[in-house]
Amino acid sequence: MKPGSKAGTPAARAGTQGKIPDTSSRGRDQKNPKNHHANSAAAVVQQSTSGPRRSESSFWMPLINNLLKKSLVPVVIFCFSKNRCDKSADSMFGADLTSNSEKSEIRLFCDKAFSRLKGSDRNLPQVVGIQSLLRRGIGVHHAGLLPIVKEVVEMLFCRGVIKVLFSTETFAMGVNAPARTVVFDSLRKFDGKEHRKLLPGEYIQMAGRAGRRGLDNIGTVIVMCRDEIPEESDLKNLIVGKPTRLESQFRLTYTMILHLLRVEELKVEDMLKRSFAEFHAQKNLPEKEKLLLQMLCQPTKTIDCIKGEPTIEEYYEMALEAEAHRESITEAIMQLHSSQQFLTPGRLVVVKSKSDDDHLLGVIVKTPSAALKQYIILVLTGDCMSSAIVPSSSNQNEKESGDFKQGYFVIPKGKRGMEDEYFSSVSTRKSSGVINIKLPYKGDASGMGFEVRAIENKEIMSICTSKIKIDQVRLLEDPSQTVYSKTVQMLIKEQPDGNKYPAALDAIKDLKMKDMLLVENYHAYQRLLKKMSENKCHGCIKLKEHIALMKEQKKYKDQLNELKYQMSDEALQQMPEFQGRIDVLKEIHYIDSDLVVQLKGRVACEMNSGEELISTECLLENQLDDLEPEEAVAIMSALVFQQRNTSEPSLTPKLADARKRIYDTAIRLGNLQREFKVPVDPEEYARDHLKFGLVEVVYEWAKGTPFADICELTDVSEGLIVRTIVRLDETCREFRNAASIMGNSALYKKMETASNAIKRDIVFAASLYITGI
Repeated sequence: MKPGSKAGTPAARAGTQGKIPDTSSRGRDQKNPKNHHANSAAAVVQQSTSGPRRSESSFWMPLINNLLKKSLVPVVIFCFSKNRCDKSADSMFGADLTSNSEKSEIRLFCDKAFSRLKGSDRNLPQVVGIQSLLRRGIGVHHAGLLPIVKEVVEMLFCRGVIKVLFSTETFAMGVNAPARTVVFDSLRKFDGKEHRKLLPGEYIQMAGRAGRRGLDNIGTVIVMCRDEIPEESDLKNLIVGKPTRLESQFRLTYTMILHLLRVEELKVEDMLKRSFAEFHAQKNLPEKEKLLLQMLCQPTKTIDCIKGEPTIEEYYEMALEAEAHRESITEAIMQLHSSQQFLTPGRLVVVKSKSDDDHLLGVIVKTPSAALKQYIILVLTGDCMSSAIVPSSSNQNEKESGDFKQGYFVIPKGKRGMEDEYFSSVSTRKSSGVINIKLPYKGDASGMGFEVRAIENKEIMSICTSKIKIDQVRLLEDPSQTVYSKTVQMLIKEQPDGNKYPAALDAIKDLKMKDMLLVENYHAYQRLLKKMSENKCHGCIKLKEHIALMKEQKKYKDQLNELKYQMSDEALQQMPEFQGRIDVLKEIHYIDSDLVVQLKGRVACEMNSGEELISTECLLENQLDDLEPEEAVAIMSALVFQQRNTSEPSLTPKLADARKRIYDTAIRLGNLQREFKVPVDPEEYARDHLKFGLVEVVYEWAKGTPFADICELTDVSEGLIVRTIVRLDETCREFRNAASIMGNSALYKKMETASNAIKRDIVFAASLYITGI
């Protein structure tokens, strides 16, 4: 409310009011430029909830009386349901807001507007009821009203004789009908899926109706609070919050695809590129083309083989494949229960290097505990180690150099007992589990660098057969350089014949790996290692250098291919769905293998008001042939009616059978689309595109039943009935054109008869905006 209202007014007594500067003028300029001059003041008014809940009349009258005293009418009250609009207007049965001259003007206008209706239509409850409200200066506007009734309300509101208008948010769109005040009945709405808060853009669009151009300097916006006052943060976000991000609503349809395929100069891919959904990707195309040219102009390094016949590419591919096998095997092994009995203090393991240049030999110092979920491992970090080992199938060790030394399991030469050389601690003091060194703990001993670090399960590359004696106390609790030196020396001694790592536990024999797929991967891994050892590149002194070059080349090729893909049609977001829809059209013979539109496709091109596939299949399966014109148009209403929850219609046996046939067709088409990867659920597809709530109503209307009588057959509002029948006339024309393409003269005549049967009286009354009044 504007400041200065007295505390004794009804609205002021209802609750606390505060002026909130309207920062939505910018949004109003954009959404409704006709009102860009007017500033707005917003107020929050709380209705007292003490005692019994007030009636709708007692809820609205104090506010409206206050607005009348302050000359803040006309007012638009936004209610977010048709039922609430009607109930709020009906509750003001005692209010009379117009003068005698205004009553006369309203009566003359209504008489002239409704005179074009037939006698029976003039007495419709909605027509009679709205005139009673209008004469008292009260209006209602929502989608459930008859078109002529909505036009009368809009015109009278623009003349200024309607003081209070209860409306849904549709009134804020399109019609230039500003008011002095806008009232929000609630800040929550049902969007078809859930009840949610209003978005800033929605609020600005509706609040922009407050303030008339050239008449008001300030537009007043009031938010009613039935239960509690909104939080300040919620109001701030509503009024000055970020606008809703624009999202493309471009959707592929079969009709669109068929129309584009019929024109040789047009491509569906070009249409997809021009959609808003692809805007950002297409905007960056010039930069990507420039980058692609730069990459193509870059000189590529060649690999000079010193052995005569380069096989480095084959070797590198095998290395990558072996690494993939190794990772899956290692991950599975570390999760085996049998592996845990080996992972005890003193066990030697191979640990993944952080640099990924080479793996490290280490010994487990401490196993995970409740306090620390990681293994504490001492690893050798020195670089004076010899080359790595690659086992063969005959358990013969062969040297391997180069980059492929990451994490493989070495076939053991023999198994040792778990008790051999096992010693958990050589200290006389029992370990308490406390770690008094700061991890990672680095040092040098016996000419070798070492590091004590915390290791995750996945960082352990393999478990060795060897164990050594460790002093856990003097390694972790009371660090001793002597003990570290002895431990490092023992690790060095455990390298057999100067090899990189000791023998590893066999995954199948020792660790009891039994999973069929993992065992197959393990054997495939061993075969790859053997094949690599037989490759000419194996053991080459330049292997590491050449592997590095191969990595660069592969990275370059991957970047080049990715760039080409991003610039191609295949990168379009909706390309997979497009390809799926093309496959569906081929399967049901709407197009041939060369994408030429066939007869069925030409028929489908005529279907725009209903789902094209269902409509076309209904025609081509002759589902309407055994129906009379009234019955045919009644079934066709399921293609255009939009309201989901309605009362169940009462159908004749022929109509019930026709309903089952067309529903089964929809389910079949849904299953077919799902088979070709089109994102469709068959049941939901059928429910969304076939709604049978008005079949009985349209059937009776086509038979000549008066409009007042057909309204008694359903709970659907009059406005939606009219909208459906008007759209149904368009569907009849489409079916008639399709029948002409098919050469079905009987169906052509049936559609003409059906169209003439529904095209009458109030449903097709001429618009007041077009004919004038």
